[in-house]
Amino acid sequence: MDMVKDSNVTKVSIFVLRPLTHKQLAQMYGVSWLTFQNWIKRVENEVGKKTGHFYHVPQVRKIFQLFGMPKQINMTLSEFEKLFAMEKQ
Repeated sequence: MDMVKDSNVTKVSIFVLRPLTHKQLAQMYGVSWLTFQNWIKRVENEVGKKTGHFYHVPQVRKIFQLFGMPKQINMTLSEFEKLFAMEKQ
């Protein structure tokens, strides 16, 4: 979550976990599409194949667990813990 104050107005941007493409995930991790493709090949049996162009939410969660949270996402610690707690349920 990122809070920005602008003359008496506080804007909050929230990261919503949603289906993402290879390209979107590569951008989040700050690597090229080809580099991300090589990364994902190594863990495809754990993540599963994408459906069409997208990885579904459980797959995105697993990618975040395997590779760590991308540096371009700001989350609170409690949000981060909830993200991984959902996997255990």
